Amino acid sequence: MLLGHEISTPLMISALFLPIGVGLILLLVSILGKKIGRKVCGIASFVTLVASTILLLLVSFEVLERGQPVYEAYHIRVLTLYGDFTLFADWLGLPLAMAIAFLSSLSCLYSISDMDRLETVQIEPEMAKYSIAYKMALKKPEFVPKREPGVVPSVEAYFANLLLFAACMLGVVLSTNLIQFFIFFELLIIPTFFLIYVWGSGPCKLIAIKYFLYMFVGGALLFAGICWIYALVESLDILSLPALMVGIDALSVVAIAALLFIGFGMKAAIVPLHTWLPDFHAEAPVPIHALLSAVLIKCGVYGIVRIMLPCFPSLMGDARFFFLAISLITMLWGAMMALTQIQIKRILAYSSVNQIGYIMLGLASGTQLGMCGALLHIITHGLAKGMLLLCAGSIIHQSNVRDVNKLGGLAKNMPITATLTLIGGLSIAGTPPLAGFASEWMIFGGVMQAGYFPLAIVGLLSVLLTAGYYLWTVARVFFGAAKAEFENVRESPLTMIVPMCIQCVLLVLLGIYPQLALQLIHPASKLLFQILGLT
Repeated sequence: MLLGHEISTPLMISALFLPIGVGLILLLVSILGKKIGRKVCGIASFVTLVASTILLLLVSFEVLERGQPVYEAYHIRVLTLYGDFTLFADWLGLPLAMAIAFLSSLSCLYSISDMDRLETVQIEPEMAKYSIAYKMALKKPEFVPKREPGVVPSVEAYFANLLLFAACMLGVVLSTNLIQFFIFFELLIIPTFFLIYVWGSGPCKLIAIKYFLYMFVGGALLFAGICWIYALVESLDILSLPALMVGIDALSVVAIAALLFIGFGMKAAIVPLHTWLPDFHAEAPVPIHALLSAVLIKCGVYGIVRIMLPCFPSLMGDARFFFLAISLITMLWGAMMALTQIQIKRILAYSSVNQIGYIMLGLASGTQLGMCGALLHIITHGLAKGMLLLCAGSIIHQSNVRDVNKLGGLAKNMPITATLTLIGGLSIAGTPPLAGFASEWMIFGGVMQAGYFPLAIVGLLSVLLTAGYYLWTVARVFFGAAKAEFENVRESPLTMIVPMCIQCVLLVLLGIYPQLALQLIHPASKLLFQILGLT
């Protein structure tokens, strides 16, 4: 049974199907061989996703005004097998949905200039030690696409896939039916696969296949868990499952929880299920990489919070130390691996692994403060990491270099990018008054509130490592002796700078006044706390 108020205005379905409709139109244009150009495609995509963001903002006003979730029900059986096609917005899914639409719109704007050429990576023998993908590419060069300089495959298809990617993520976080949820989760594999296979760099064809296999296995495990749940309770309604799953035998609880945790863990890149992420993120186009780190892997965390934990609240007692251990391992492993990287995008990829550990640690704390911090960190990290990745793309776009050791002294030539990179790194390292400080303070406060002081101290070590690898990167890229080969490097075009600046303003704003996000997020943590029986 749905909990909340049904709204008659089709806000959510419009926010979902606008990008799908425009994306399919652009895809048809590409299939027909027509060319409308990256500027028209980029502006159309940007406007579409801004419209979706505004529609979701209106939904948030409805939720805040009524003080309860809202939903839209449509008597069609598309993507549901049976029953209504229902979209649901509450304090848990709505902030992530708005982040998806908003950050995707900025990626579209950024892509207008970024897609004027594709990054090319020359695979060198010494790169083999950083990735098996590079090692295999040296043996089988067919995994590296052969491109002529300045030639970009269909930009119409690129923007179509970007829109469909964003729409599928929206479908994941707004769905209430398990099959509807699963179909959207698996459909988003398709546009992301093509976005790296066609427009990626380095051995992108091999990496796209690796990503597909990981996501397919993760999806198969999720599907097995969903089928098992339906066999036990004969319901696919996500919101009704917590009540229906009460009294399930212990063996089924352990088995289903394991299937769901591994499946969602693969999609969230939780250690040791993370190995697809560094390669995929390093070679994806920068605007796509920004979305992968900022919101895609958070959809995996969303699945854990929305489905697994409410269905099996006993896990927060029986398996608490397992979750705490996995969280700390993910945090420390991601931070230590980031310190060993020399490519900007790989540093940021391992940083994403590191930050997923923070979110999991807050959830595993079992306190309302820690859970609220974890949910807030999904948003604050998304903004900071999205901005940092766009900054990295700006550096690569202007210098044609991604190796930190080969860069240096760019602050004079790219002062805006240098400033924004420093601010983003400080936010992720939890420096006040930036947004990351508020969420990390709540996470570690929650862990200490639960009495896990030694674990909090170990977690704080990760904060020092995070500050270390970001400051090290900033120092190597922007400061030191200026190199002659970068003498003519200048700031990126405005369409790349503006999205970065917008995210920076929000980072500062949420740092000074986190209540802007907490008014939606706090009720979600309170409700989750009650569902888990931790009151």
